[in-house]
Amino acid sequence: MRHTFKYICMVLTAFLASSCLNTEDFWQEEEPAVEYGNVELSFNGTTRATTTTISPEEAKNFLITVTQGDRILRGPQTLATMNLRFPVGQGYQVFAESCSEYDAEFGNDQWGQKRFTGISEEFGVNKGETTKASVGMSVSNAALCMVIGPSLVNYFKTSCTISVTDGDRTLEWNYDIAGKDENGVVTDGKIAYFNTDETGYCTLHYTIKASSEGNITDMDGTLTLTRAKMSRLRLELESGNYTFDVSVNQDDLYIDDNLSVTPDDVTSDDGATDAVGGNDEFGTDNSEPDYDQYN
Repeated sequence: MRHTFKYICMVLTAFLASSCLNTEDFWQEEEPAVEYGNVELSFNGTTRATTTTISPEEAKNFLITVTQGDRILRGPQTLATMNLRFPVGQGYQVFAESCSEYDAEFGNDQWGQKRFTGISEEFGVNKGETTKASVGMSVSNAALCMVIGPSLVNYFKTSCTISVTDGDRTLEWNYDIAGKDENGVVTDGKIAYFNTDETGYCTLHYTIKASSEGNITDMDGTLTLTRAKMSRLRLELESGNYTFDVSVNQDDLYIDDNLSVTPDDVTSDDGATDAVGGNDEFGTDNSEPDYDQYN
């Protein structure tokens, strides 16, 4: 009898435990499915001057970073390879750059390249809709070229070089690659690009070395470049001697016209259309991206 009672208690205990588990499973709420919307990007330049025109194909090589609050969701990666389909939500922003900060200064055999950057206003993504986000782009580095004035055009050909030093980086212009002022027609020649500090300036050291008929002239100086400006360091011979007259003028650098880029549409596995330009980093299913890898 004692053994029978013990067996009945064990069965009741197991039944009650099973009932509790079933109750918890019954009342447990299912997590809602993640809902998505698309984003279409456009890049707006400044139309005050015609200095640079960017084609849609070039814009697809822009590096794009997408954030939500203080989280980096995707990027930096090229627009052509970024999936522009995002979970429904608010507080999204897009940062765009035409190239990395490193390439802006050290690309092209250290002569650098013009760099455009911009950031959008915050926007939201709605279920099944395409949100248009605009990124205002502007030039974020500085440019420098050398211009040989009329008094130096012949003298400069074999005897003069101009070197510019910025930290560990030294660039040198000779007659072949320098700009010229001939009969009032000015050419820029080889252009170098430099990143600026947070105040928008960059200070360089330059050295001019020249010789003619046994006369040797060395001249040193400093030059401050300004963000979004082209600085032209112009050289002339002072009358009656072999010293240089150095002057600098600056022109603004702009992106010409506005540009709207809509990446090629592809259809995901669930039948929805994703605005993407190539590979989908997170796949085309409805799973939520792994945000933790960016934290």
